[in-house]
Amino acid sequence: MRYDADVIVVGAGLAGACAAFTLSRDHKVRVLESDEPASGASGAAAGLVNPFMGRRARPVWRLREALDAVPMLLDEAGAPALFPDTGVLRPAVEPDQVAPFQDAAETHPDLATWLSPATVRDRYPAVQPDRGALFVPRGGAVNVGAMVDALLEAAQARGATVETQAPVLYWRETPSAAVVEVDRGDDTEDLRADRVILTLGQGYPPFPELRRLGLDGVKGQTVRVRRPEPLSDSLPPMSGRGYIVPEGDTLVLGSNYENNFDDLSPTPDATAYIQEKTSKMMPGLDEAEVLGATAGVRVKRSETNFPLLGPLPRRNRLWTFTALGSKGLLTAPLLALELPTYFNDLRNISDPVSTQKE
Repeated sequence: MRYDADVIVVGAGLAGACAAFTLSRDHKVRVLESDEPASGASGAAAGLVNPFMGRRARPVWRLREALDAVPMLLDEAGAPALFPDTGVLRPAVEPDQVAPFQDAAETHPDLATWLSPATVRDRYPAVQPDRGALFVPRGGAVNVGAMVDALLEAAQARGATVETQAPVLYWRETPSAAVVEVDRGDDTEDLRADRVILTLGQGYPPFPELRRLGLDGVKGQTVRVRRPEPLSDSLPPMSGRGYIVPEGDTLVLGSNYENNFDDLSPTPDATAYIQEKTSKMMPGLDEAEVLGATAGVRVKRSETNFPLLGPLPRRNRLWTFTALGSKGLLTAPLLALELPTYFNDLRNISDPVSTQKE
């Protein structure tokens, strides 16, 4: 059997780029993307590495491993500067957040510190300090588009092939190969591999086999505003009511969540909502000059917040890596680093559904 690659990765977003990079260590990898690398289209201009999420600062899944995976993957790709060592500040914007934030600091003293209102006021004068804040020194922000580009370039340096404008129409599995049908304009082409991993993210709806996995898309918008003056250069990314990520002379503000939407266009109402809620952390952002807005879709599972990684039901050669949700920047590198092991250890697979990792 002639293979066009050992592994074909369908989709060049965050999951696809992470998977392609780690698998390219020991496999001949081919990436197929229907447009351009998909991170820009996802609306994720900036992503937070924040291991204590939600209103109650609950630890993310596999907390310490996830925190280690982000810099590990970027270091291996030769792009450590994409994850600056700034930390993440979580102001307690509601009274009932103080106790759980303090508890997070007490439970994980090496990963989080509680800052009193006076300390916040002293360090970060622009931040609303009424109730104090949780500081996560190993957190930070990553430009997701730059990360995707760096991982794909590093994969190509190892011999991977990345094709854009190569939409996949469908796939099938034979006893000896996984096959994808690629739209070549006036014709189609079948490409064969030992394994195919589907990382389509928001591109899943046209495919019944992916829809049956119980996926949901949630629209989210981010807003870029001019950085108010004066504002300290030492301001870290913040997560409380929405998030604030400093980028040069601008701030990226996010995000909202829309479960019912007709298109991915940014809206003035969402912009106003994001500015209003982030101003609870930094007063004045509701009046900051808007420079632009983007919107995209986060894909999650309808019944759980865990990601999906493993063979599709009743398949062995066709895998999926999806449902990263709002925690993708922490879960995608972690699972991608383990993906070569999953691929090489198929001896115990009797029920492909059970191998989808949670």
